Amino acid sequence: MRRRPALVLAALLAGAMSLSGCTRPADPPPTPSGIDLRSADPADGNGLWLRSGSDVTSIVAQAVRAGGPVHITGQITEIVQPDPDTDPRRGRTVSLDFHGTASTYTATITAGDVRVAALVTAEGSRVRGNAGFARAFEGRAADEVVCSSGLDPALVDFAPLLDPAALVTTLLGSGGVGANPPIGDDVDTIDVVAGEEGSVVGVLTVERYGPPLPRSFVAADASGEGALTFAEWGGEIDVDAAEKTLACPGATE
Repeated sequence: MRRRPALVLAALLAGAMSLSGCTRPADPPPTPSGIDLRSADPADGNGLWLRSGSDVTSIVAQAVRAGGPVHITGQITEIVQPDPDTDPRRGRTVSLDFHGTASTYTATITAGDVRVAALVTAEGSRVRGNAGFARAFEGRAADEVVCSSGLDPALVDFAPLLDPAALVTTLLGSGGVGANPPIGDDVDTIDVVAGEEGSVVGVLTVERYGPPLPRSFVAADASGEGALTFAEWGGEIDVDAAEKTLACPGATE
């Protein structure tokens, strides 16, 4: 069976998810560094549309790193083709529920029949998987919590899903990237478009004012389809609750 490239699957983008109920702030927040506003009115927004290509990707990734914890949820489904003479069909679906930063987070990931829950902090990591996880990772038992002082090696296989900036960078891919200029005063988001001219594969919707933090991602192309939402920027991570849910064997929480 032939699977389309995993990187392309992760980089699917197709249209920005519309968000309603938002109003233009009276006083726009400061523009993030790295964006040249010499030819734009600061009241129009952060000026991301004045950059292109890797500059746009770098600026958004920088904003994500500085944005603190974020809640990311969504799914990506790959398209597979058993052989050249058959029609492509839907393959594995990856579901993500992530809350935190690259260094401190709670996460639940489902990839096909593999499901894993994780807590990562400065003190170490806690990981619990289902039977599918136990089959995929030698030495693991279903529903057993494994605690370690560092990063559990099993989590490396799920990168970049567990690093928000790396995830955004992967989603935008290595092809053409550009930010559309805002249209109208009542719109407070910008569409960051990925794909070559005439062949858009997706859109990452980011904030128009202040740091261009992502709000949503929607994608579809020959390799698959996907949608993610980014919310609760700067919110607290409930580490205590996660520690109780993923209690280390023999430990008293």
